[in-house]
Amino acid sequence: MIYQPDLGSRLIQLYLGSIVSYAIFNPISSHQMKNNFISSLKRVNSLKFIFFFLILLFFAAGANAQFRVKLQFGQIIKDDGTFGTFRPEKHKSLIDSLDKNLKSNPKDTTSLFYRAAIYLFSNDILSKPYQREKGSLEALVVAKNMAESAVALNMHDFRLKVLRAQIYKDLVYRYTGDESWMFKAPQIVERRKQHNSYKELANKYYDELAAMDEANAHEYQKLKVTHEYSL
Repeated sequence: MIYQPDLGSRLIQLYLGSIVSYAIFNPISSHQMKNNFISSLKRVNSLKFIFFFLILLFFAAGANAQFRVKLQFGQIIKDDGTFGTFRPEKHKSLIDSLDKNLKSNPKDTTSLFYRAAIYLFSNDILSKPYQREKGSLEALVVAKNMAESAVALNMHDFRLKVLRAQIYKDLVYRYTGDESWMFKAPQIVERRKQHNSYKELANKYYDELAAMDEANAHEYQKLKVTHEYSL
Protein backbone atom coordinates (compact mmCIF):
# COMPACT_ATOMS: atom_id res chain seq x y z
CA MET A 1 0.00 0.00 0.00
CA ILE A 2 1.35 3.43 -0.94
CA TYR A 3 1.59 5.80 2.01
CA GLN A 4 -0.61 8.86 1.66
CA PRO A 5 0.23 11.64 4.12
CA ASP A 6 -2.69 13.30 5.88
CA LEU A 7 -3.49 16.94 5.30
CA GLY A 8 -1.64 18.12 8.42
CA SER A 9 1.54 16.27 7.47
CA ARG A 10 1.31 17.53 3.91
CA LEU A 11 1.02 21.15 5.06
CA ILE A 12 4.06 20.73 7.31
CA GLN A 13 6.04 19.11 4.47
CA LEU A 14 5.24 22.03 2.19
CA TYR A 15 6.28 24.49 4.87
CA LEU A 16 9.62 22.75 5.52
CA GLY A 17 10.20 22.45 1.79
CA SER A 18 9.82 26.18 1.41
CA ILE A 19 12.44 26.67 4.14
CA VAL A 20 14.91 24.40 2.35
CA SER A 21 14.35 26.18 -0.96
CA TYR A 22 14.89 29.54 0.69
CA ALA A 23 18.17 28.32 2.27
CA ILE A 24 19.48 27.07 -1.10
CA PHE A 25 18.89 30.31 -2.92
CA ASN A 26 19.71 32.58 0.04
CA PRO A 27 23.00 31.43 1.65
CA ILE A 28 23.38 32.35 5.33
CA SER A 29 25.84 31.69 8.19
CA SER A 30 25.69 28.48 10.23
CA HIS A 31 24.73 30.43 13.35
CA GLN A 32 21.89 32.16 11.57
CA MET A 33 20.87 28.84 10.03
CA LYS A 34 20.70 27.29 13.52
CA ASN A 35 18.51 30.13 14.81
CA ASN A 36 16.26 29.91 11.76
CA PHE A 37 15.94 26.15 12.19
CA ILE A 38 14.90 26.49 15.85
CA SER A 39 12.45 29.23 14.90
CA SER A 40 11.06 27.01 12.15
CA LEU A 41 10.51 24.10 14.54
CA LYS A 42 8.53 26.41 16.81
CA ARG A 43 6.44 27.50 13.83
CA VAL A 44 5.83 23.84 12.88
CA ASN A 45 4.56 23.11 16.39
CA SER A 46 2.33 26.16 16.16
CA LEU A 47 1.03 24.98 12.80
CA LYS A 48 0.26 21.56 14.28
CA PHE A 49 -1.64 23.15 17.15
CA ILE A 50 -3.63 25.43 14.84
CA PHE A 51 -4.40 22.59 12.45
CA PHE A 52 -5.69 20.22 15.14
CA PHE A 53 -7.62 23.06 16.81
CA LEU A 54 -9.40 23.72 13.50
CA ILE A 55 -10.16 20.02 13.14
CA LEU A 56 -11.71 19.98 16.63
CA LEU A 57 -13.83 23.01 15.77
CA PHE A 58 -14.97 21.29 12.59
CA PHE A 59 -16.11 18.15 14.40
CA ALA A 60 -17.73 20.17 17.19
CA ALA A 61 -19.71 22.17 14.66
CA GLY A 62 -20.73 18.93 12.94
CA ALA A 63 -21.94 17.42 16.21
CA ASN A 64 -24.02 20.50 17.03
CA ALA A 65 -25.44 20.57 13.52
CA GLN A 66 -26.74 17.03 13.94
CA PHE A 67 -29.11 18.00 16.76
CA ARG A 68 -31.13 21.18 16.51
CA VAL A 69 -34.54 22.16 17.80
CA LYS A 70 -37.01 24.80 16.76
CA LEU A 71 -40.28 26.30 17.94
CA GLN A 72 -43.27 25.49 15.75
CA PHE A 73 -46.99 25.80 16.52
CA GLY A 74 -46.26 26.32 20.21
CA GLN A 75 -44.07 23.24 20.52
CA ILE A 76 -40.39 22.39 20.53
CA ILE A 77 -39.61 19.94 17.74
CA LYS A 78 -36.40 18.45 16.38
CA ASP A 79 -34.93 20.32 13.45
CA ASP A 80 -32.49 17.83 11.94
CA GLY A 81 -34.18 17.29 8.60
CA THR A 82 -35.57 13.87 9.59
CA PHE A 83 -39.15 12.72 10.00
CA GLY A 84 -40.84 10.23 12.31
CA THR A 85 -39.89 9.19 15.81
CA PHE A 86 -36.73 10.38 17.47
CA ARG A 87 -33.93 7.79 17.56
CA PRO A 88 -31.60 8.43 20.52
CA GLU A 89 -29.10 5.82 19.31
CA LYS A 90 -28.22 8.17 16.45
CA HIS A 91 -27.17 10.79 18.99
CA LYS A 92 -25.32 8.53 21.42
CA SER A 93 -22.07 10.53 21.31
CA LEU A 94 -23.93 13.77 22.00
CA ILE A 95 -25.92 12.19 24.83
CA ASP A 96 -22.74 10.80 26.40
CA SER A 97 -21.09 14.21 26.07
CA LEU A 98 -24.04 16.00 27.69
CA ASP A 99 -24.22 13.48 30.53
CA LYS A 100 -20.50 13.78 31.16
CA ASN A 101 -20.63 17.56 31.14
CA LEU A 102 -23.63 17.69 33.50
CA LYS A 103 -21.84 15.37 35.90
CA SER A 104 -19.00 17.87 36.24
CA ASN A 105 -21.04 21.04 35.53
CA PRO A 106 -24.59 20.42 36.83
CA LYS A 107 -25.46 24.11 36.42
CA ASP A 108 -24.69 24.26 32.70
CA THR A 109 -28.09 25.48 31.46
CA THR A 110 -27.41 24.76 27.78
CA SER A 111 -26.64 21.12 28.56
CA LEU A 112 -29.69 20.92 30.82
CA PHE A 113 -31.88 22.26 28.02
CA TYR A 114 -30.66 19.89 25.31
CA ARG A 115 -30.57 16.85 27.57
CA ALA A 116 -34.12 17.54 28.72
CA ALA A 117 -35.19 17.90 25.08
CA ILE A 118 -33.62 14.55 24.21
CA TYR A 119 -35.38 12.90 27.16
CA LEU A 120 -38.66 14.37 25.94
CA PHE A 121 -38.22 13.39 22.29
CA SER A 122 -37.22 9.87 23.34
CA ASN A 123 -40.31 9.42 25.53
CA ASP A 124 -43.08 11.53 24.01
CA ILE A 125 -46.33 10.24 22.51
CA LEU A 126 -44.73 9.63 19.11
CA SER A 127 -41.77 7.65 20.45
CA LYS A 128 -43.60 5.81 23.24
CA PRO A 129 -47.34 5.77 22.43
CA TYR A 130 -48.24 3.20 25.10
CA GLN A 131 -48.92 5.25 28.24
CA ARG A 132 -47.34 2.83 30.70
CA GLU A 133 -44.30 1.86 28.66
CA LYS A 134 -41.49 1.00 31.05
CA GLY A 135 -39.16 3.85 31.86
CA SER A 136 -41.03 6.59 30.01
CA LEU A 137 -42.61 8.24 33.05
CA GLU A 138 -39.32 8.14 34.93
CA ALA A 139 -37.42 9.65 32.00
CA LEU A 140 -39.95 12.47 31.67
CA VAL A 141 -39.62 13.22 35.39
CA VAL A 142 -35.85 13.58 34.86
CA ALA A 143 -36.53 15.88 31.89
CA LYS A 144 -38.93 17.93 34.01
CA ASN A 145 -36.35 18.34 36.77
CA MET A 146 -33.69 19.42 34.27
CA ALA A 147 -35.99 22.00 32.68
CA GLU A 148 -36.99 23.38 36.08
CA SER A 149 -33.32 23.57 37.09
CA ALA A 150 -32.45 25.54 33.94
CA VAL A 151 -35.32 27.95 34.65
CA ALA A 152 -34.20 28.35 38.28
CA LEU A 153 -30.68 29.12 37.01
CA ASN A 154 -32.13 32.01 34.96
CA MET A 155 -31.59 30.59 31.48
CA HIS A 156 -32.96 33.30 29.19
CA ASP A 157 -34.27 31.21 26.30
CA PHE A 158 -37.97 31.30 25.46
CA ARG A 159 -37.71 27.79 24.05
CA LEU A 160 -36.92 26.53 27.55
CA LYS A 161 -40.30 27.74 28.83
CA VAL A 162 -42.02 26.01 25.91
CA LEU A 163 -40.06 22.82 26.53
CA ARG A 164 -41.03 22.83 30.20
CA ALA A 165 -44.76 23.11 29.46
CA GLN A 166 -44.46 20.40 26.83
CA ILE A 167 -42.80 18.01 29.27
CA TYR A 168 -45.59 18.49 31.80
CA LYS A 169 -48.18 17.86 29.09
CA ASP A 170 -46.47 14.59 28.17
CA LEU A 171 -46.27 13.64 31.84
CA VAL A 172 -50.06 13.93 32.04
CA TYR A 173 -50.39 11.59 29.06
CA ARG A 174 -48.64 8.85 31.02
CA TYR A 175 -51.69 8.69 33.33
CA THR A 176 -54.41 8.71 30.66
CA GLY A 177 -54.44 4.93 30.26
CA ASP A 178 -54.94 4.09 33.93
CA GLU A 179 -57.58 1.45 34.67
CA SER A 180 -58.84 0.29 38.04
CA TRP A 181 -57.55 -3.27 37.69
CA MET A 182 -53.97 -2.02 37.30
CA PHE A 183 -53.60 -0.44 40.75
CA LYS A 184 -54.56 -0.76 44.36
CA ALA A 185 -56.63 1.99 46.03
CA PRO A 186 -53.66 3.87 47.57
CA GLN A 187 -51.86 3.81 44.21
CA ILE A 188 -54.90 5.25 42.46
CA VAL A 189 -55.06 8.09 44.98
CA GLU A 190 -51.38 8.88 44.42
CA ARG A 191 -51.63 8.68 40.63
CA ARG A 192 -54.70 10.94 40.59
CA LYS A 193 -52.75 13.45 42.68
CA GLN A 194 -49.77 13.33 40.32
CA HIS A 195 -51.97 13.60 37.22
CA ASN A 196 -53.79 16.64 38.54
CA SER A 197 -50.56 18.31 39.68
CA TYR A 198 -48.91 17.89 36.29
CA LYS A 199 -52.06 19.05 34.52
CA GLU A 200 -52.29 22.17 36.68
CA LEU A 201 -48.67 23.09 36.05
CA ALA A 202 -48.85 22.38 32.31
CA ASN A 203 -51.86 24.68 31.94
CA LYS A 204 -50.29 27.32 34.16
CA TYR A 205 -47.16 27.35 32.00
CA TYR A 206 -49.18 27.48 28.77
CA ASP A 207 -51.08 30.50 30.13
CA GLU A 208 -47.74 32.16 30.89
CA LEU A 209 -46.49 31.41 27.38
CA ALA A 210 -49.65 32.90 25.88
CA ALA A 211 -49.06 36.08 27.87
CA MET A 212 -45.39 36.28 26.82
CA ASP A 213 -46.01 35.48 23.16
CA GLU A 214 -49.33 37.17 22.44
CA ALA A 215 -48.99 36.80 18.68
CA ASN A 216 -49.19 33.02 19.09
CA ALA A 217 -51.36 32.89 22.20
CA HIS A 218 -53.97 30.75 20.46
CA GLU A 219 -51.36 28.03 19.80
CA TYR A 220 -50.56 27.71 23.50
CA GLN A 221 -54.20 27.78 24.52
CA LYS A 222 -54.94 24.91 22.14
CA LEU A 223 -52.21 22.83 23.80
CA LYS A 224 -53.65 23.10 27.31
CA VAL A 225 -54.59 19.82 28.98
CA THR A 226 -58.31 19.01 29.18
CA HIS A 227 -58.07 15.36 30.24
CA GLU A 228 -59.78 14.38 33.50
CA TYR A 229 -58.33 11.51 35.47
CA SER A 230 -60.64 8.55 34.96
CA LEU A 231 -60.34 6.85 38.37
